[in-house]
Amino acid sequence: FAIVTLLANEPNETPRVLGKTEVIKNSLSPNWTTTFLFDYELGKETHVNVQVIDEVRKTSDKPMGSAVFEIGDVLGSPGSVKAKKFKKGGILYARVQKAAPKSAGKLALRLRGIKLKNVEGMFNKSDPFFEARRTYDGPGGGSWTPVYRSQHVKNNLNPKWGPATIDVNTLCDGDLDRRLQVSIWDHEGDGKHDSMGAFETTVNELLKAAGSGTFTPKKGSKSSGTIAVDECKITGADTSTSETVIVNSAAADPSIPVMPVAQFGNMNLGGGAATPPRKPTFVDYISGNCELNMCVAIDFTGSNGDPRTPGTLHHFSQSGQMNGYEKAIVGVGNILAKYDTDQRFPVYGFGAKYDGVVRHCFQVG
Repeated sequence: FAIVTLLANEPNETPRVLGKTEVIKNSLSPNWTTTFLFDYELGKETHVNVQVIDEVRKTSDKPMGSAVFEIGDVLGSPGSVKAKKFKKGGILYARVQKAAPKSAGKLALRLRGIKLKNVEGMFNKSDPFFEARRTYDGPGGGSWTPVYRSQHVKNNLNPKWGPATIDVNTLCDGDLDRRLQVSIWDHEGDGKHDSMGAFETTVNELLKAAGSGTFTPKKGSKSSGTIAVDECKITGADTSTSETVIVNSAAADPSIPVMPVAQFGNMNLGGGAATPPRKPTFVDYISGNCELNMCVAIDFTGSNGDPRTPGTLHHFSQSGQMNGYEKAIVGVGNILAKYDTDQRFPVYGFGAKYDGVVRHCFQVG
């Protein structure tokens, strides 16, 4: 399992443990499904420490490694996914996305298997569990990613899984017609679970199937049993027209779901004017796969003063103190550079005279 901690940024702040993931047994490539919410202010460095722990029952748990992620760096990476290597081996991935401004509610789901195909062998029965999976938009987001994982039911080809509660924003960005996958697995003690089949659906299709509908999971082209939907409903959806606080979410693996970008359509509940659409923020553009390129332009005209005079904008101080342009480039550049697509930063100048000609656009350096 992993423990996620929001580190302190100021001397008077203290680190805050956001929580820990579920335990995945006997696996060195765990796909955790737990997500974590926290506030993020654009331009302010925010660091999250992820510590991976090996749970040991009879003795003390053993640390396996840790990594610190800067949220701006993760947001600026392709697909908003960043990888860090452990010193003792292994790679830890973090995915960060903006949380939805409003809650789409919780999906209460109860599934039941009927005559599932046994994959355990002649003398044993499978131990089925199911995963609800989704895809993400952007680079690397096209593969099915687990959002929820049920407990397994031992030695049973007609399992009745316990009630599942899944955040709808996490599951489908609040889009009830977004394609999802429900995959069935035979639980193995070594963590190498065997597929028992899968089927694609949507939240709306699950809602319509509640009580009497069924789905047919397939492994390849062959049917592997039936899945019945005993219960499916959404509770706690926010239908208000007011804005809510926007937060970000982090997770500790590239295939782990996070609270995704989503926005409900405006709802007119009283016959009056609908609330105007919320203006997109910088993080909206980044999360929406907008590619940015940072360029720098420097004014070399005489209005900057004599560069030999201390205090002017182009003066080089012998003490190493930065001039006004250097401060501006470092201050703004350190923020924008994290989101630059190719990590190349062209610098241009204007208003300089050399070789007897006033140049209005030239490359610096």
